[in-house]
Amino acid sequence: MNKLMVVLVDPPDDEAASVTLRSETGEVTAFCHPCDLKAGDLVDNRLAVLEADVLATYLCDWPEDEKEALSNEWIERTGHYSYRGRGRVIDQAEGLVEVLGFIIEMGALCEGYVDFDIRRLDIRT
Repeated sequence: MNKLMVVLVDPPDDEAASVTLRSETGEVTAFCHPCDLKAGDLVDNRLAVLEADVLATYLCDWPEDEKEALSNEWIERTGHYSYRGRGRVIDQAEGLVEVLGFIIEMGALCEGYVDFDIRRLDIRT
């Protein structure tokens, strides 16, 4: 599993902080408490959510061309720690979704791609 690079910790030297992380293909800001990270650190690529809505992007009986059209990963920030996007379920038993190089525990129970709305993205401590 690839590590994530800590790009920014704001405020630095505080117990709780906003931490900007970079994968090979994206960047997100997550809540961290307790936080002893600093820029340049590497962290495990397994983020968590405080609350998220996760829905299947398509159903298994849909035509392949429609499934393919709905199988592009993306993530956009909608608030300080909140995001929405689309990712691929990589471990249904653990509810893990991968999106732009980030592995996030969302409790996804379906296969394939899912659309999600995260209320707060957290670094697992």
